[in-house]
Amino acid sequence: MRKYLSLLCFLVLSTTQGLAQKITFSPQWTPQSQFAGYYAALENGYYAEVGLDVSIAHPTASYSSISMIEDGTADIITCELIQAMMTADGRLKLVNLLQTTQHSTLVVIAREKNINKFSDLAKYRVGTWKVGFSEIPHMIDEEQQLDIEWVKLINSLNLYIAGAVDATLAKSYNELILFSMSGVTPGSVLYFSEHGYDFPEDGLYVTEEFYKKNPQQCLLFAEASKKGWEWVRNNREEALDIVMKYVKEANIPTNRYNQKWMLDAILESHEDVKGGKPSYELREAPFNELNKALLKYKYISQPVDYKRFMGGSL
Repeated sequence: MRKYLSLLCFLVLSTTQGLAQKITFSPQWTPQSQFAGYYAALENGYYAEVGLDVSIAHPTASYSSISMIEDGTADIITCELIQAMMTADGRLKLVNLLQTTQHSTLVVIAREKNINKFSDLAKYRVGTWKVGFSEIPHMIDEEQQLDIEWVKLINSLNLYIAGAVDATLAKSYNELILFSMSGVTPGSVLYFSEHGYDFPEDGLYVTEEFYKKNPQQCLLFAEASKKGWEWVRNNREEALDIVMKYVKEANIPTNRYNQKWMLDAILESHEDVKGGKPSYELREAPFNELNKALLKYKYISQPVDYKRFMGGSL
């Protein structure tokens, strides 16, 4: 139904002149290849083609994309599935428009060799981000009674090199790449996706209120974004040119080589099956598994309704 409605909306809006709706879009972090598809959709005119006047406003370490959509600074955002589901207990209700990352990109980088399972981390000092993204590791810690000492940090690489932590959480498309580029060889790397915790991550979200008022524009934004991601998949070097434009404008300390590794890892995480074409859909089975886990460990007080979360009952 979404595809048919999107096509209908496209036909209507493409014949209407001078009625472009302004949309402020906020990715969940500063400029990088993680958001290449949205940059491409804007730069290639895919949003404009469907009657949307889109501007991108990046968040900061102290002002998240969720904060921006909550106070009305942003209309559409990206965030991780677990964050979006956890907002269901509060007054902020989000609707999933597009699911990009289909697999967990979370890893644990350990100093010691032969760290093959989470129980090997018992009583370790493990670095974790101050900004979140650590709910699943904390669930595992509690479930297996590992008595991990969590050390909040900003830069996982520096503390790891200094020996201040025994291990650190990282993202396979980000910190793990930085470790490799820095010449640091981890003793062990545990991939959450390989140990029964392969939950989807990044998706495209709006508030229920915005979705009710602007269903056509929401679906058109999602379709144009998908078109942007497909273009990136088939034009990676040109996509990197666009990413580096945004990176340089924001004075982000990175380089093209780093962003290329990140882009390859991000695009792989979009695939339902390795080497397969992305579906861009949030499947109900992993959603329900995450629902159960969040309930069990009291991150939410009641189940999140899948149909409503996807905008189907609004």
